[in-house]
Amino acid sequence: MTTTHTTGSTLGTDDLDLLAAVLETILPGDDEMPPASKTGAAHAIDGYLTERPALRAPFLDALVAIRITAHAHGGEFGALPEASRVATLEAVEAAHPHAFDTLLVQAYTGYYTDPDVQARLGVPSPLMPLGHPRATSGTLDSARLNRVRATAKPWRKA
Repeated sequence: MTTTHTTGSTLGTDDLDLLAAVLETILPGDDEMPPASKTGAAHAIDGYLTERPALRAPFLDALVAIRITAHAHGGEFGALPEASRVATLEAVEAAHPHAFDTLLVQAYTGYYTDPDVQARLGVPSPLMPLGHPRATSGTLDSARLNRVRATAKPWRKA
């Protein structure tokens, strides 16, 4: 896979290209859903990393581990056959579970918040716009709260 992304806010071009290949391996798409590499997921993840500095170190550690492990499996991650890419990701997950988990959560978040993916899933966008009726609206029986209302307040007035 050869893609060239522009530099992001946190990730450089090489990191975005690697991320696109990783995303395509984790979320390859099918007849109904697009592959993650063809959505805005990589740039969304770059934005998350910019907004949430605590995610950067483990996420970047995962990318470094993927690069190193891919070379042990035969070359650049994006150029490896699918089986080798999967084996690379499995090895990184086993050796660096925290970093890999950070990458995985961001991958799914970036993918499933993409407007095209949400539209294909039938998710209204935005997810809960102001005034959108909740599915549970009108189902609360207020009598169920009587015991809580009768309980003494756990605070005092200051």
